[in-house]
Amino acid sequence: MPKISSAFKIYAEQWLRSLKQIEDSKLAIGTVRADATLIGDQASEVKHGTHRLISDEPAVVGGSDMGPSPLDYFMAAIGFCENVTFARYATLNGLDFDSLQTSVRARWDRRGQADFPEIEPAFKEFVVETRVTSTDSIEKIRKVAATTHKRCPMHATIEKVGIVQNRLFVNGTEVPL
Repeated sequence: MPKISSAFKIYAEQWLRSLKQIEDSKLAIGTVRADATLIGDQASEVKHGTHRLISDEPAVVGGSDMGPSPLDYFMAAIGFCENVTFARYATLNGLDFDSLQTSVRARWDRRGQADFPEIEPAFKEFVVETRVTSTDSIEKIRKVAATTHKRCPMHATIEKVGIVQNRLFVNGTEVPL
């Protein structure tokens, strides 16, 4: 059963066409905003339209475990963005797939949050694993995955701050990108 509706292709084509028609780079700048309000010791809430997100730290570090940590949301945001971008380019390239999962993990030196001025609390290494189930050709899937990594705003951002290892699995088997 395909995960992308047939109606989505019309939207994806309009989206890409509208981006290509922007000639003034100032008009192409997008803005994303989130206003986080502290609602507890380490718990915060973001309201965005009709959505409400709660972030907190686990109890073992003094949180009340009311939701994922900010770093969990950061990793999730990369996965969400990769999936959206993959879905758009799969549709635009005629790639049919039955399932898509993106797993993201990263390494960082936690001591950077303490009083060690020589240690940055930034992520250093990322692993992005794309898992696709499809009967389409490996080459078509590889092309869409490569385009996804190149065009996903979150992926482009993490490539500027650390090493990113991209891995592609098709029908359970790893294939080179």
